[in-house]
Amino acid sequence: MMMITITLISCEKEIDIDLPAPETFVVIDGIIEKDQYARVAVTRSSPYFDTISLATLSAIFINDAVVILSDGIVTDTLTLTIDATEFPPIFYKGNNPDLIGQEWKKYYLTVYANGDTLTSSTTIPGAIPIDSLGWDQFGSNDSLGIGLIYFKEPDTLGNYYYLLCKKPDWQYFVSVDGQDISNDNVVNGTYISFTFFKPQQLPGWFSTAAGVQANTDDPEFFRRGDTITCKLCSIDRTTFEFLRTYEDAAYSFGNPFSAPSFVKTNINGGLGGFLGYGTSYSTYIVP
Repeated sequence: MMMITITLISCEKEIDIDLPAPETFVVIDGIIEKDQYARVAVTRSSPYFDTISLATLSAIFINDAVVILSDGIVTDTLTLTIDATEFPPIFYKGNNPDLIGQEWKKYYLTVYANGDTLTSSTTIPGAIPIDSLGWDQFGSNDSLGIGLIYFKEPDTLGNYYYLLCKKPDWQYFVSVDGQDISNDNVVNGTYISFTFFKPQQLPGWFSTAAGVQANTDDPEFFRRGDTITCKLCSIDRTTFEFLRTYEDAAYSFGNPFSAPSFVKTNINGGLGGFLGYGTSYSTYIVP
């Protein structure tokens, strides 16, 4: 049972509200990428007002789940793995080389955890190659700027994209705020170029109390001499809708004036997402 005390300053009256303990769900955070083994994190949901940190994450991981991946012909039982270079660092990973992610293939996921059975499926679309990356000075400071990405969009409607990037000292790719999820409704069949700011190593809602320090130097800009690596993911519509609604919910975290947002899960019997990425990469060193 949680209790929240709200103080109304205008009338100096305290109102105590008893909130019932929330129902616990199994949450899936699963990805299968082109040329990579599947990675699936299995956790329990946590109360809305809980602080999110490494300590709380370790407490909600489910380490005795059975996670099964299939392409309809070949089946693999994923192995529990701990890898500090990934986020989240505890996940189930594929073992069968016949189930390394391939473009235009559909994959099926089954998870047995906490007495529940969860199922999902996803596809890996064909990757769209990045033509090039660049950098553009921002404002009057000639040492700070924003990134540029260029690629040719196919002339068929219904393509969706997810953009992430990293610097060499970052352990993993991070989504680019405000420009990371897009579709081809307006730009179908054109040569695309757009700018993006440097993302945060850790999201704003993640507590650094456990000793994880976010990079705070010029948090929005790339500097001269920086090495920028981008990962452009081709995704299907279901993955697009999950990421779009997930980020809407994440950006409103802790904001009492934001509109309610609901994540469009593609997990049957639980929460979360099982996502397929057709990936291409490019690296650029700012002059």
